[in-house]
This record gives sequence, C-alpha cells and structure tokens, in this order.
Amino acid sequence: MFNLRALCVVILCGALAPWAHAGRPLGTDDAGTAEAGECYIEIWAERAADQKALVVAPACGILPGMEIGVDYTKFSPSDGVRGAAGLAFKFAPESWGLKTGIGELNFGLKLGASWAQPAGAGWQRASSGALALATLAVNDELTLHLNIGPERDRDRASGQTARLTNLALTWAPHERALVFAEMQSNSKKEVFGGTVRAVGARGWLAKDSIGLDLTASRKARGSGTLWTLGFGWYGLKF
Repeated sequence: MFNLRALCVVILCGALAPWAHAGRPLGTDDAGTAEAGECYIEIWAERAADQKALVVAPACGILPGMEIGVDYTKFSPSDGVRGAAGLAFKFAPESWGLKTGIGELNFGLKLGASWAQPAGAGWQRASSGALALATLAVNDELTLHLNIGPERDRDRASGQTARLTNLALTWAPHERALVFAEMQSNSKKEVFGGTVRAVGARGWLAKDSIGLDLTASRKARGSGTLWTLGFGWYGLKF
C-alpha cells in the first residue's frame, strides 16, 4: 500500500507536498498571479545526502487574478518513488488588496492536489489541500508572505489532515538581487515531516525575466542540509 510518510522522506522539499511548490526561490507562496496570457517556467535541482530530485513547474495566468500551475518531480535514486506530480489553482484578484498603514496587503487562495508514482506501481493520489495566502509589501525592498491552510494525506492507512503554516521574509537590496528566510511547519509532523527552515538568494540575469537562485534548508530533527539550485523564466506570452 502506498504510504505518504515514505513519500515525504523521499520528496526533498520537507513539509509540503508537490502541489505547494511556489514561485522560486520560496516554498511559501505569494498572493499574486501571473498576468492573464502570460506563463513562466521554473526548473530546479535538489540534493540532500544521496537523494536527488529534478523538478519542472510551469504556470500560466488564465484570467486576471487566476493562475493554474503543474509540476513534475523526478527522483534519483527511484527505487522508492519514481516520480511525483502536482496541480494547483491560485486565485488572487486585485480587488482583494488593500492599503494599510504599514504597506500594501494582498490576499489569495490556492487549491491543489498531488500524485505519486511508487516504483513498480501506477500513479496514486497523494494529498490535497488549500492555502489562504497573504502578502504584505512594506516597501519596495521588504515583503512578508504568510500561508495557512489544511492538507489531507490521501494514504488510506492514515487519511490525516494537517494545518500548514508557512512564513517568509524577503529583502531586495538591489533591483537584481533578492535574499530571503522562511519557515514551513505543520500540525502533524509525524505524518508530514518536521518544520523546515530555509535561507536563499536570487539573482536576475534579466530583470523580472530570467533568474537564478540558490537555497539551503534543514528539517527539524532531520539529517543534513537540502541544497537547491533553480532557474526561472518569466513573462512568456501565449
């Protein structure tokens, strides 16, 4: 029988299922979407000890304030789980934003599901969930992101639901550079894994169009550091 706890060990991202992959370099999502008629693609490689993964994650703005995204993860070695995939829909209309005394505050909602392909078996439903998104832009340099919502483990042996809480702080010291720190936690660590803390940076080769990033993350009571090297290409028209 497929067991998501085993999958979470193999999926190097830690607390979140594949559908929750957010805009690089963060694991915490922002309350914003791609412009209608525009797409982007993000590709990154992950490594922790002898476990490696390659992730491809395109997304497109389908209507103003609406975005749909997919992702596929290939694991190496693949003797436990060969691959994982996710599908997500994000809704963050401009009308949900407001001005506050400390900055511009925007809200959004993200719904998603993930599937896994264990070695020697077909694709199986892994998890589903929803996240409430909030982004506070204090100024042009400093931004805070918060995600809260339930995720359900689809393993028939457990079928548990956890509350996910993700928090990230980003700082842009230069128009072509971004650094961040974040924390991803959940209420059922025995099922979804321990709290993950990460730091990282992104550099823009072409401003808001082509970016490269590097992150380092560590799970509480976990073994070793997860290193991630990513690439993003944005503003693609369709």
